[in-house]
Amino acid sequence: MSKILIIEDDVDVSMLLKRFLTKNNYEVITAHSGNKGLQMFEEDNPDLVLCDFRLGDLDGMEVLSRIKEKNNLTPVIIITG
Repeated sequence: MSKILIIEDDVDVSMLLKRFLTKNNYEVITAHSGNKGLQMFEEDNPDLVLCDFRLGDLDGMEVLSRIKEKNNLTPVIIITG
């Protein structure tokens, strides 16, 4: 089963994505800030990251840059409303 990390500060959007992906047989973990998402990325080694462009503490491009420094092979999709 593929593991997806959702980094999204809007709890409602995060839960909507999690429910959809879980119903489609993905393991989903969520973080509601950029820093927490980076911590979870290191701890959980997800197969894919969905990251909001606008977060309270970091923007999506900064999160993308830090993830790619740690593992250049993990796909990251930046999302925004």
